[in-house]
Amino acid sequence: MLWCLWFFLPLLMHAITATASDVVGEESTKRSVDSSSSNNSTGGNETLEVAKDQIETGEYEEAIRLAEREIRRTETVRGRYDIALVEPLVVLGDGLAGYGDYDNALNAYDRALHIRRVNAGLHDPDQVAVVYREANAHHANGDIVAANDRHEYAYYVLERNFDQSEDEIALIPGTFALANWYAKTYNIFMARTFFEKARTLAETHYGEGHPILIEALRGIANTYRLEKFAPAEIPNIEDIVASRRKGSSSDLSRLPPTRINNFREGEAALIEIVKMLLAQSETDSEEVGQAKLDLADWYLLFQQNKRAQILYEDVWLSFDGRSSTDFIDRELRSPKPIYLSLPHDPKALSNATRPRATRGFVELSFTVNKRGAVTDLITERAEPSGSDFLVRKQARKARYRPAFVDGKPVATHDVRLSHTFDYYPRPGSRGPKDEADR
Repeated sequence: MLWCLWFFLPLLMHAITATASDVVGEESTKRSVDSSSSNNSTGGNETLEVAKDQIETGEYEEAIRLAEREIRRTETVRGRYDIALVEPLVVLGDGLAGYGDYDNALNAYDRALHIRRVNAGLHDPDQVAVVYREANAHHANGDIVAANDRHEYAYYVLERNFDQSEDEIALIPGTFALANWYAKTYNIFMARTFFEKARTLAETHYGEGHPILIEALRGIANTYRLEKFAPAEIPNIEDIVASRRKGSSSDLSRLPPTRINNFREGEAALIEIVKMLLAQSETDSEEVGQAKLDLADWYLLFQQNKRAQILYEDVWLSFDGRSSTDFIDRELRSPKPIYLSLPHDPKALSNATRPRATRGFVELSFTVNKRGAVTDLITERAEPSGSDFLVRKQARKARYRPAFVDGKPVATHDVRLSHTFDYYPRPGSRGPKDEADR
């Protein structure tokens, strides 16, 4: 019996030693991998910060290369579906969007969204920042319907997460984002509905006089202003309305009724802002002055000239005689456009034979009279010839805050307006003087 123990004892000791060595080796390997992952993460963060800086300075190609390198590194260390891939994919998308490659930017954003949803759930609110980037890329690419869908989806996600009374304050930024998008695309009644909702949320959670409430009131007033003073080119919103997601908060069947063409409602919103600011003891005087000017501009636009003049003079007297005249110099010394909507660039044609876009230029001179209207309009320069027609048409509709001397409005002569645009020369044209498609 002893001889058996003597025979197997060395083998048993060897096995124990080998097992212990394997455990130590596994722990060492695990620490090495963890250390490598940590180092890669740290290095990745530094790489992405460099790429973000490059995007800010317009170095898009180099930023794209850095982001792609970081994506490959992260995939090697963590796999193709790790949530650490989201940030470099978003940076890649930002670089591609800045470069003008919107299709591939959307591919990068879409993959980032997919990975986030796999890891954090279908309605994770953190995905919204990426969804807004998708909306911007679609809009820059000329697809307003897809951009609208992305904006409404972002709000839908936020509403699912924050529509309860205890956390609805987190819904405020998204409400403003959707309201501003609707205003930008001239969907003014939808915009007004969401600015009203933002107003209600701000009154509930912040109270009277808060900057967020003031921002909502300005948005409401702007929707009434847009009714009368439309942009030069209004997007076709019929397809947008038809594309709305059923069951979302932006579904027309769930929206409260909106009042149409009510001058008093916009005026009341701007008056409320002035009253709120005056009631606050620590309000900056320039902020109060700007609010009064906004109300005066409102009256001028709607031809309430006497009311406008009273407010303009009040603002002048508030700042006249101070050691610094910066506010008067900036706001009242020279004409300032309060409604000037110039033509947009034409959409690029999709066919492969279209000519390359050429830069055009129009310069006008005119007089801004005491009431802010444009008179004595002259074309000083137009390249190509005839391209000034639409610019002149919009300039005639423009309204300016007139220049003031000692608090009184005065006419200003030889005011200059320059407008640059892209155009596509017609086939066979010989130069910039030939007629162009705009």
